[in-house]
Amino acid sequence: MCFYIGIEDLAANALIESIRRAEKKFLTYKEIENYGSRVVELLNEKGEKAVLILSRESTNALFRNYSDFFQEKNVNGEMGIELKKEVTLENLINQFRGYLALDVLMAFVNENSVQALGV
Repeated sequence: MCFYIGIEDLAANALIESIRRAEKKFLTYKEIENYGSRVVELLNEKGEKAVLILSRESTNALFRNYSDFFQEKNVNGEMGIELKKEVTLENLINQFRGYLALDVLMAFVNENSVQALGV
């Protein structure tokens, strides 16, 4: 089986872990990409294939389809994704974790993956 991980799941789960550990609601694109790379590495180590779907088009779709959750922001010259103020951790978990395959969820919460977020 091959898991296709889109920017919406990647960003949401990166923000969930970032908020849980450091109450940090903004992540740069680089931090999110590093997190995704570690998630894929962990899945590959378990014999699972995984592909990140990261492109400008998919990022634009993220902001279009989930505009009530996320906004693009520039902080200290680095572009990234910020969780909107009115969105809670529970909102994120309910929207983006209920349907995930267990292997993918475990890779998202793995300490090795979360370290890539710098939290």
